[in-house]
Amino acid sequence: MKSKFFKYEITDWESWSKVFCSIDEFASLIEEILRQERFVSSKIENCKPGTNGVFKVGEVIVKIFVPKQSGYDSYPDYKTELFALRRANNLDITAPKLLASGEIRDKYLFRYLLMEHIDGPTLGDIKESLSKKEKEVLGGKLKEIVSSWATTCEDFNRINVLNRTLSSSRWQGASKELLDYQKKIINELRNEELIYVHGDLTEDNIIVDDKKQIVILDFADSVRAPAVYEDMTIICDAFSFDGAFLKGYYGKFDDDYIVNRCITSLLSHEYGYLVIKNIFGDVKKVEDLKCNIRKKLIN
Repeated sequence: MKSKFFKYEITDWESWSKVFCSIDEFASLIEEILRQERFVSSKIENCKPGTNGVFKVGEVIVKIFVPKQSGYDSYPDYKTELFALRRANNLDITAPKLLASGEIRDKYLFRYLLMEHIDGPTLGDIKESLSKKEKEVLGGKLKEIVSSWATTCEDFNRINVLNRTLSSSRWQGASKELLDYQKKIINELRNEELIYVHGDLTEDNIIVDDKKQIVILDFADSVRAPAVYEDMTIICDAFSFDGAFLKGYYGKFDDDYIVNRCITSLLSHEYGYLVIKNIFGDVKKVEDLKCNIRKKLIN
């Protein structure tokens, strides 16, 4: 099939990685998507790079998912983010409004989402400048948001997160003691209710506006999972082990509670071992990991 709007040849992941941020290559496709959805086109700008093509056009974010010719099937990602954004909007959670979704068949089948652009600094941009009281307040606001979506929902992407973690190649290299303890933790978590979790509440996915209100971004990693699965990125990344944030989010707690919560979330998460190595280094013993988490806690 001859390409009308997208001329670049996609043959594998390498070819996609060379083009997915290119405004020149995507301009005609973006303009056609906006025309079909009855949005006015204007200057196209790049957004933060990721896996898919993400561009800002006026006050609209255009997210174009990688086609299967790259060797990667992005359809589950598209379904996940579409479901999660619709759910967030229906629950009146402060998140980008979903404006349109669909697909356009050119030489390649491109699925897309159009979302409201949210402007403002991320939590990562400002958290070093916040007072303890401001951190506590923001921690409480994030807890309210998480509590509003942390309920049962349909099996929207059929991902078994616990089995995925146990079989993930990302845990290769972990010590036998860590892996044995992981199996114990995961077996215990199998008895817990599966609820909706965002899955990627990092400092970059939390916008804080000038009124100190929180807006959540990037729902692409949403899954059904035990509630503790949400905590890894919150504790280790968004809050960076800061006690003021943690107090706002968890209420009154002792260090043992946070240490156990953190280690459970790390061991149950597919990316947990990468986070462990990045923050704590080559930890082989469970007690050493607990000790290192405790040392990270900022009072």
